[in-house]
Amino acid sequence: MTDPRIIPPGEVLPPMDPGERPARRNGRAPTDAEPKRKPGRGGGAVRRRFVLFNGFVDCELARLGPVDVAVWLVLYRHGQRDGTATAAVSDLARRTGYADRAVRQALRRLWDRGLIDRVKRGTLAGGPSVYRLLPASGGAS
Repeated sequence: MTDPRIIPPGEVLPPMDPGERPARRNGRAPTDAEPKRKPGRGGGAVRRRFVLFNGFVDCELARLGPVDVAVWLVLYRHGQRDGTATAAVSDLARRTGYADRAVRQALRRLWDRGLIDRVKRGTLAGGPSVYRLLPASGGAS
């Protein structure tokens, strides 16, 4: 019982016919009438977020305490396309499981290390603070 669609181990795929187009994930064949994505749209923000995250993990994670890491990760999770994160200290404390004072100290340490910048200071009447996540310095301690 051999299936012609199954290639035995060690063999190479046969070349595709130039006129043959692979089916899309939803099972429909793509048509030329479907709109194509505009170049330069859609991947920049995601790419920047992964660069930010990878830089944090590679350069700073081992040097920070658990409260600092937890606060940075919650801010990262709240991050928007423009790199800002809006969060109140009380919300950060609730999400990380640490006390408000520990979160404030962690925010100060992250700011001192150049990992975050406060864009807007939160107030009772004006809402929560807005932070900008900054790329890791790459070895500055």
